[in-house]
Amino acid sequence: MSSDDLDKKKIISVTMSQSLVNRIDDLVQERVGRSRAQLIEDAVRWFLDFTAHKWTERGIYVSSFRAVFESETLSSLFFSKFTPTDQYELGETAGSQSPIADVVRLFYGEDPTDAESRDLVLRLLQENGWGLITFNDDLIVISSPFYPAPFIRGYLESLLKVKLEVVETTSKENVALRIK
Repeated sequence: MSSDDLDKKKIISVTMSQSLVNRIDDLVQERVGRSRAQLIEDAVRWFLDFTAHKWTERGIYVSSFRAVFESETLSSLFFSKFTPTDQYELGETAGSQSPIADVVRLFYGEDPTDAESRDLVLRLLQENGWGLITFNDDLIVISSPFYPAPFIRGYLESLLKVKLEVVETTSKENVALRIK
C-alpha cells in the first residue's frame, strides 16, 4: 500500500455521549478546532502520541520518551553507590541540561531562571514524576521524591540558577529546600 493510499480520508461513524458532543461543539464555537471531525482526528493523534501503547522489547514509548519500569529499590541502589557530593554533582549536571528548561523557554516563552517561572518549572517537574511539589515563599517541599535530596538540590540549583539549602525533615518521604 502506498503512502498516498494510507493518507486518503475515510468517513467513519462514531457514537459518543451527548455531553462529549456538546463539549466538542463548544470547542468548535470557541475556534479551538475547525470542526467536529478535525477535533476527533486530533484527539486520536494525541492518543497515539501520548499513551503507552507502543511496546517494544526496549520499553514503552510515550511520545518521544521511553518509559522504564524499575523498582524504587533499584533506583535507591543506583544512587547509594554515589556519595552525597557525587549525587549533588550529578544533579547539577542534569539540571544544566534539563529538557524542562527548553520546554519553559520554547513552549511557554519564559525564562526558567526567573522567579516568576518557578511555579511553572516545579509543576512540570511534578507532572514528570518527581513527586508532589509545593512551593511557598522560599521553601520547596517535594513529597515522595523520586530522587535523593542532594541530587534534587544540585538539579534545581543548576536549573533555576539559585542557591538552596536542605531543610531537615522528620520524614524521609519529604525533601525540603530553602532558597537562600
